[in-house]
Amino acid sequence: MSTTMIDAADLAVIHELKMSTVDMGWLARGLLAAAATNEVYGVICHAHIAADGLSAIAASTDRYRVHQMHLALRAPVEPVDVVLPREALVWASKNVRTFTPKKDSLIEPIATLLLTVAADGDGSRVGWVSVIYREWDDETAPSARFDAPLMADEYPPVGRIIEAARLAESAAPSPVQLDFIADARTLQTAHTETPTITYTTGSTGRPGPAILDFWEGGILRGTALIQPSRTEDDE
Repeated sequence: MSTTMIDAADLAVIHELKMSTVDMGWLARGLLAAAATNEVYGVICHAHIAADGLSAIAASTDRYRVHQMHLALRAPVEPVDVVLPREALVWASKNVRTFTPKKDSLIEPIATLLLTVAADGDGSRVGWVSVIYREWDDETAPSARFDAPLMADEYPPVGRIIEAARLAESAAPSPVQLDFIADARTLQTAHTETPTITYTTGSTGRPGPAILDFWEGGILRGTALIQPSRTEDDE
């Protein structure tokens, strides 16, 4: 759901990205696994999310791999494109079990990414994100909340890297970081099928990125793109 509100000083648009608490925890873990951790890398220490209608696509990278995640939202939203701060994802991951479903209950906990962004139409990314867990889907329900400013920097278009790799020719297996494959497990859900690794050829004929797709009942939930490891031949 998206609403427009008049603040004391400014015009802002609020976007409510509602999802299950399970999906919120999955999203946070998957994005944190691939995000850079050294502050020298700037905006890629954080994560990107874009939503429109009933779906959202989120991504993170540390330049050596990319995690891309597809979310089904509980309610439609107007188009929104922001960079989520790392601390919000860390809090979301640590607090995902604040409310758990009660046995035989007709209600279930819900999670919301509440994005408050400027409505001046100049593409500004200034705003706030609130990660909210509620015991059920009602503003009066018991809740836990974390607020943080959105990152104003533009996130690199990592989705294009995945698109280019999908169009590349397939190749024989090439060395990749085992730790990166292990981290890709964060893209699994309770229902995703076991992924296979697709190896690709780079534009110069050298080994290109490896791709792992996580499918759930014919729906793509996550993709890990892993750049090839350097070998002695590359020196």
